[in-house]
Amino acid sequence: MDVLLMALLFLIMPYSSHGKCPNTDTTFQKNQKIILNLLIKNTPLHDGFYNSSVGNNSDQVYGVSQCKANISSNACAKCLKSSVVSDVCFESPEMETMSSLCTTKISNKNIFGVWSNLSTASFGNEGLDDPVVFSKGFSMMQELASTVPFQPLMYQAAEIDVGVDGKRYGLAQCGRDLSKLNCQNCLEDRLPGYRSYLENRTGWEILGSSCSMWYSNVSDPYKRLDMNTVGGCPFDCSSG
Repeated sequence: MDVLLMALLFLIMPYSSHGKCPNTDTTFQKNQKIILNLLIKNTPLHDGFYNSSVGNNSDQVYGVSQCKANISSNACAKCLKSSVVSDVCFESPEMETMSSLCTTKISNKNIFGVWSNLSTASFGNEGLDDPVVFSKGFSMMQELASTVPFQPLMYQAAEIDVGVDGKRYGLAQCGRDLSKLNCQNCLEDRLPGYRSYLENRTGWEILGSSCSMWYSNVSDPYKRLDMNTVGGCPFDCSSG
């Protein structure tokens, strides 16, 4: 496995792609565009995470963006610019996008600190790993889920040596607006929920606007391109 999914997973993209809105743009729609531009501009400048709000009362819009912790600020900016189209006519008060390198969510509700249920999982096409090796790697990811909430930027990387099969690498992170408990609950909930889908894979990722995890037999899994994907929430998602 040598590449990670770079194509964007538009799991929720409820806006029109027909170009600029006419003069009927509402204040709320204008605020949606403002918050998206703020997220694109500021997320790369704040260690890959940024949240803010624009407007007041019924016109207020909340936004959160996050980039994968081990990519450069330039890669972060490029991902956000590619995944978020701000010059559009919005048809919904909420939008959420996910890709291997960045996630973005905007809403008319206060989403700061709220654990989002939506997630997706993907794996590579390089065959199956030794079950014993996979078990060791999965245990490493479970350990990350318990320690990430206590890291200064709520992300952590790890690796283990599995002998003749080389090493396995892991990275997990949460949105820094989450509480430690919600971060831990989010990560720990995802692992058993997707385990049967990811069983014995040499590389996989679980993406979400609240928390994400990456696992690979190479040290730079974010470059992988050939992935199979399952979207949504195929288990009993709770909002913690």
